[in-house]
Amino acid sequence: MPSTTICVKCLSKGDIISKSAAILGQQLKQRCNINVSHSGKAELNVQLRLNPELGINGYAISQEAATITIEGGDQPGVLYGVGGFLRDGTYHSDGFQPGPWCGQSTPTLPVRGIYFATHFHNFYHDAPIEDVQRYVEELALWGVNSLMVWFDMHHYHGINDPAAQQMIHRLRLILQTAKGVGMGRGLGVIGNEGYANSPVAMRSKGPGRGGYYGVEICPNQPGAKQQIVGQFRELFEQFKDIGITDMWIWPYDQGSCSCEKCQPWGSNGFLSIAKPVADQARSSFPGVKVYLSTWYFDETEWQGLAEAFRVRPNWLDALISEPGSAAFTKSSPGGLPALGFPEISMNGMWPWGGFGANPQPAALQRYWDAVGKQSMGGYPYSEGIFEDINKVICAQLYWNPDASIEDILKSYIAYEFSPELQSELLMVLHTLEQNHHFRGWPGLFEDYEGWFPTKGIAPQSDPGAEAAYEAIKQADTQLTPYARKSWRWRVVYLRVLLDAELKMNGGKPNLACERAFRELTKIYHAENGQIDVKPPAAG
Repeated sequence: MPSTTICVKCLSKGDIISKSAAILGQQLKQRCNINVSHSGKAELNVQLRLNPELGINGYAISQEAATITIEGGDQPGVLYGVGGFLRDGTYHSDGFQPGPWCGQSTPTLPVRGIYFATHFHNFYHDAPIEDVQRYVEELALWGVNSLMVWFDMHHYHGINDPAAQQMIHRLRLILQTAKGVGMGRGLGVIGNEGYANSPVAMRSKGPGRGGYYGVEICPNQPGAKQQIVGQFRELFEQFKDIGITDMWIWPYDQGSCSCEKCQPWGSNGFLSIAKPVADQARSSFPGVKVYLSTWYFDETEWQGLAEAFRVRPNWLDALISEPGSAAFTKSSPGGLPALGFPEISMNGMWPWGGFGANPQPAALQRYWDAVGKQSMGGYPYSEGIFEDINKVICAQLYWNPDASIEDILKSYIAYEFSPELQSELLMVLHTLEQNHHFRGWPGLFEDYEGWFPTKGIAPQSDPGAEAAYEAIKQADTQLTPYARKSWRWRVVYLRVLLDAELKMNGGKPNLACERAFRELTKIYHAENGQIDVKPPAAG
């Protein structure tokens, strides 16, 4: 029988344990509107405590009569145990029923990260900060243990620019939330990035690979290394009290210099500035782990990196690489461990998130088959909340590299939607991936002069779109009030609607599509979003 009253008690002290109890109570109350207390007794009693024998981040769940004990090998482990307990339960309109699972679980990979791209007025950039903070906490329940952000300098006039300070304040609040749930706090930097008012005489030579703004700094210009390190020293000072635990140093997109002294950039000019930046990071944040990105490296740069790292560099902890790179297919330069950087947001969709959810279990399985055995974890690239399912797949694979993605999807569906609808919704999610492609129609962004991947795209057949639409409409009538109204359900529902309605209307949006675009815009808080992140509503 479902319990209508639950008492959650902390048997061990610690800020993260207390936070775990609060998150548990919050999730239960919002999902099934039951009474949660933290003293006395109730129909169901949950107690949280430490058990160091469970190891780093490990947890165990046991039950005796009406009492459930969640133990963690450390404080974050308690929170991960809370997540496991919540996912195993069943939510009713009149109470909560705990699941049957009891046992022990310990993560395999040490880095189970996520990167929030806080730009273009996407969700991370413009949503109420409380919504972003809540989302950070919810990702922690799935085992995410590190959050990376980036302070993009190129459009600010120095660190004291009021707009720069506003962004730094937002990033601080996000990272403070991560710290509060035991996550590592990561800060990404571009090796030679510069502010909008960077010294003209020091500026690098283009073009770059990917984004390039012309304000980047050439490290071989007189005084340039001191300029670059000095601006990072200022930036790091803004986060000293939070304590940055992980640092990215990035080569391209944006960044780089193509002058003769810097080429080849990835194994020459980039390394010449990456080490001083790493040294400053270690000075500002003792114990920080420093990761070097090989994003967009070509074969010449990989060869140069292998030569430069014949002896493992003591200023680096790992490389961040993509599938197919030498870090995963050959011997990693310097014997450095490799972290992945899976792209979960942009493939096959533009605007990113513009058509709703983009579940890609098969694509992520192929990715994992390519890098999983060589990886020590990674940081999926996230442009918003529409790829929540993809985040969860990655987090759970980092927790257990042998996990079945199909089982991960079933767990997600049961927790966020309904355990009774697993087979129907699995069909829906697989249909969405099968029909995942760029969409466009005459008149869409025709006056846009920027990057335009949907130009000239013809309608595709989208098999099964109608059946998925009927299934999702039927499922919508069987959900709890919380699940039906949740943004996670709505981004899936609206994607199914858009696939079917666009197909039935010859690839052009009708009134139902326009309403869906407007609802997605509201969910993402993308009213001021740039074209890349704002759903393509007509008005």
